[in-house]
Amino acid sequence: MINILFSQEYKNHDTGNHPESIKRIEVVNNLIKEKYTKQNLIEPTIADKNMISLVHDKEYVNYIFDSIPTSGLSYLDPDTIACPTSLKSYLLAVGGSVDAVKKIIDDDNKKNVYFCAHRPPGHHAERNKAMGFGVFNNVAVSAQYALSTGKFKKILIVDFDVHHGNGTQHIFENNPDIHYASSHQFPFYPGTGSSNEIGIGNIFNCPLPSGCNSDTFKALFRKNIVDKINNNFDLIYFSAGFDAHKLDPLASINLENEDFYWVTKIILEKLANNVPIISVLEGGYDMKGLFHGLDNHLKALLEYSNE
Repeated sequence: MINILFSQEYKNHDTGNHPESIKRIEVVNNLIKEKYTKQNLIEPTIADKNMISLVHDKEYVNYIFDSIPTSGLSYLDPDTIACPTSLKSYLLAVGGSVDAVKKIIDDDNKKNVYFCAHRPPGHHAERNKAMGFGVFNNVAVSAQYALSTGKFKKILIVDFDVHHGNGTQHIFENNPDIHYASSHQFPFYPGTGSSNEIGIGNIFNCPLPSGCNSDTFKALFRKNIVDKINNNFDLIYFSAGFDAHKLDPLASINLENEDFYWVTKIILEKLANNVPIISVLEGGYDMKGLFHGLDNHLKALLEYSNE
């Protein structure tokens, strides 16, 4: 069984015609209704400022709270929009990601699987800066909280969004207990993620050339991530973006629907070893690509949970 954290509140983060739109969460909602009604649906809780400040500067957190407009839209960076009802979505996305950790601990760290169907995405958010549609780094806060509990000694974050998760990398690049692995189009937004960015040996970047197809993706992902990571982990995260799909308008990587099953499965087969999994939604801006890519990712997670 997959535990799915989802809230209808995400439809109130209204960005208009922005690529990171309400349509994205409607697609996710439709997929859950069509194919995953037997899974466990959970309403996320709201994160407080102290929780968010595990990885974000307190001054920045206060700035975001103070920057929510009373009407219209405000731009937290050139690509990142807030409307008057955005704040609750920001807080639920962080809170739900942390809820997954709390529930895993409550169940004695058993092999549970959680999918956090949140928006906005967060892997570009730096300690003190909103970026790339995201305000708070959902995965980073959750992983740092997990580490702080003392229940998890070694954590892996695997990010297959088409854009490099600069925020996640920068937050953890000097932390030996959290490994970060990312496949992404390069050179491309946000400009980070070259193969020589290795942190303290805990960062594994897999740059993908523009026009990359399935075969090239699989070969590079094996070489740069799967074959290089040999640690045992107590908890594995996916930063699950679906904008490397061939239909996606914001990038130039040509993955097929089934590639999202493959990339999930290969990580689980080598590195999961019956540990809990938390997957957090990141990008994906073609609605068909998002629907089918996410469906394939969830299929692999469901198979793992049922093994």
